[in-house]
Amino acid sequence: MKASEFVEGLKGISVRTDLLKKQGVSDQFIEDRKRSYLAAYKGGASVSQYPLVELVENYDCSNLEIGMITFDERIEEKGRFIFFGRFEVDDLAVDLTTGSVVMLECGLDHILYDCAQNDSSFLEAILNTAVFLERRSVEEGLYENEELNIQMAEEFGDIAGGEKYYDFYKMMLGV
Repeated sequence: MKASEFVEGLKGISVRTDLLKKQGVSDQFIEDRKRSYLAAYKGGASVSQYPLVELVENYDCSNLEIGMITFDERIEEKGRFIFFGRFEVDDLAVDLTTGSVVMLECGLDHILYDCAQNDSSFLEAILNTAVFLERRSVEEGLYENEELNIQMAEEFGDIAGGEKYYDFYKMMLGV
């Protein structure tokens, strides 16, 4: 998946304002939620073999949030990693030796989770995760349905490249 396809896919995520209001959620929360799926084009023309680099360098990702994933303001290459974002406090990076996306312990080169076989499949997997998380936030019983959440995490892991990535998406869904 290209950065531009990811950004367009995020725009297609429907935030169900009516259902969130029924849950007693504030208007400010709803506006913040809508903004978390928008990445405006910054006007840059960065071209890279890595879609994640193009995403961070060409789009304003300051409000972009998918589950606990956020994106940095700029790319930082250190050692064998290209750092592009965070999962809570831990680092998300592309491993230059393998091309895979990994989650590293904050400030260390210790890999906590393998996230995807490459950054293109990572973008596709987290886009699908975002759609499910949004659905799960408003549809009765989805959050509590552990079996379905495990199934969805494995589906997202398959999109990311296979069974090796299941644990990351299970952690994202809290199962």
